[in-house]
Amino acid sequence: MTTKHPEHPGGCLCGAVRFVASGEPIGSNHCHCGMCRKDSGSGVSTFVAFPTNAVTWDGKPREYESSPGKYRGFCPKCGSSITWRKGDDDSFIDFRLGTFDDPSRFKTKKHLWMRTALPSFAGIDPEIEHFD
Repeated sequence: MTTKHPEHPGGCLCGAVRFVASGEPIGSNHCHCGMCRKDSGSGVSTFVAFPTNAVTWDGKPREYESSPGKYRGFCPKCGSSITWRKGDDDSFIDFRLGTFDDPSRFKTKKHLWMRTALPSFAGIDPEIEHFD
């Protein structure tokens, strides 16, 4: 008997870049660092990580090296921010939560870079892990 892994389709705003992440995510977090705020234009960025080999693409994001060895993927047509990855670790890739067709399927597990979180930002869940 073969068990079908859940599929999580998503893509950019214009549809030029589409992906399907299969299986369960290996992590999910809210990042409060200044670079993620700049990249997302929001008070916090939410990511869901999958093994790289569990992802198929239709169209590919372009990448920008935002800091040494850290790459942010975006749609070359509409500019939507899609991914984050560590250049020296190709075992996983982080997807922006909002790029999934059904982002409600995921639950965030951690808050990262809390020391840089905006003091007035609402929505910090005390029930999940926090890291500085």
